[in-house]
Amino acid sequence: MDKSKLLFIPLALTLIFAIKPYYGGELTIRLNEPTSFTLNTANYSNLIFYSLIYENFFYLKKNGEIFSNVFQEYRYDVSGKTLSLTIKDNLSFSNGKPLTARNIQVSLKIFMNSDLFAASKLSKTVKNIRVNENQVRIELLADNPDILSLLTAPELVVLAENEQSFSGMFFPQVWEKNHHLILNANPFYAGGRTYLDKVKITFNDSTPPDIFLANPNQFKENFQEFDSGIFQNIYLCFLQSDMGQNTKIALFTILKRFNEATGNKYKELRTLTSDEESPVSIKIKTMSPQKTASILKHSETKLYILASLSNLEKDLAAFLKNSNLNIETLFIDDSQLMAFLNSAAIQYLLIDKIFQKKVPAEEKISRILKESSFNQFNARYLRMLSELDEVKFSNSQELLMEQIARISEAIVNDGIIFPLFQKNYSLYIRKVWPAMEIDYYGRPLLQKVSKNND
Repeated sequence: MDKSKLLFIPLALTLIFAIKPYYGGELTIRLNEPTSFTLNTANYSNLIFYSLIYENFFYLKKNGEIFSNVFQEYRYDVSGKTLSLTIKDNLSFSNGKPLTARNIQVSLKIFMNSDLFAASKLSKTVKNIRVNENQVRIELLADNPDILSLLTAPELVVLAENEQSFSGMFFPQVWEKNHHLILNANPFYAGGRTYLDKVKITFNDSTPPDIFLANPNQFKENFQEFDSGIFQNIYLCFLQSDMGQNTKIALFTILKRFNEATGNKYKELRTLTSDEESPVSIKIKTMSPQKTASILKHSETKLYILASLSNLEKDLAAFLKNSNLNIETLFIDDSQLMAFLNSAAIQYLLIDKIFQKKVPAEEKISRILKESSFNQFNARYLRMLSELDEVKFSNSQELLMEQIARISEAIVNDGIIFPLFQKNYSLYIRKVWPAMEIDYYGRPLLQKVSKNND
């Protein structure tokens, strides 16, 4: 036998095992500035930011694979209609306090009590949530082998009792308002040590980013583009039933003109979901500038806007001032919206929602009706959602589209929601970060990301 070959094989193995991931370094992401560290996934920027500091129960990959960093075992018992979640041993939050099965139980209950459509779907399925040492048992009302998929909602995260403690890969360290935010690696992260030491979230163009969001199909040298499948819709909502139609259309017209005046940053939205998939097109005729001014000029209009749309604040204020209209804009933190609605008589509210293109149209329209009708959600709408659920199991696409059209027309004709704008996003990642994976919701998974130093 050739001795040179005998020597070559161990050498090759030595070289292979000598290759180790690069630990350390900083990655820069350009996002919108958050209003607080309270979970808020209203827009795509927030969806990414809060995924860095809060750990999801389960992650859903683009290929449909589900995995968890928190649970070492998850098993569904058909006969007992129970999902058992066993958490890993010795887990902690970023401040070193233990992460227990009780935290999982409380976090799950908080999510189920929220006003999100995904939460209501889960609530209708769950009978009880019990804790036994390091195990959480979710008892169901009926057999549901797909229960695990309901736990992949991006809003379902592990929460600590202390608001200054976090379960995600990173935790906030330094926040320089209007400039940047430094996140340090969480030494107790359930998924294990991250290769990165820190992540810098920048809110402007002062620092060249490694990751940023922008319109699709923009050529960016040294960047790889990922089609996230995420789009953002903006709606004008009317929260009082006794409001005049002319005032609604006048305010709708003003916001349309604002978009035109600022370079059409958003494309017009003529449906409640997306123009490509909706069976019905919504046509709302705008008013002339003279008629709009005559309706709004002498009224004291207060337009409440979700803080997730705070990037509009400066331009919108300037536009309204130049238009000589007495419209006051007030921004509300998304996480405090429902509490605010219960204590104030809000008439006009500007909101945004993000959607994944792959999500079926019937799920999108259900979510819009459930999350955006607010205090005007009634028995009629509940019945329409039940009818939509029934049609889904008929295997008739025609009947499904007819029911979606009926819901869309009812919402707009009742004057609850007017669709305004839509924006599509791609995620751009600098090519020196080659091992980047994107999940189903368009979020970069940074746990095993390290810089290419070649």
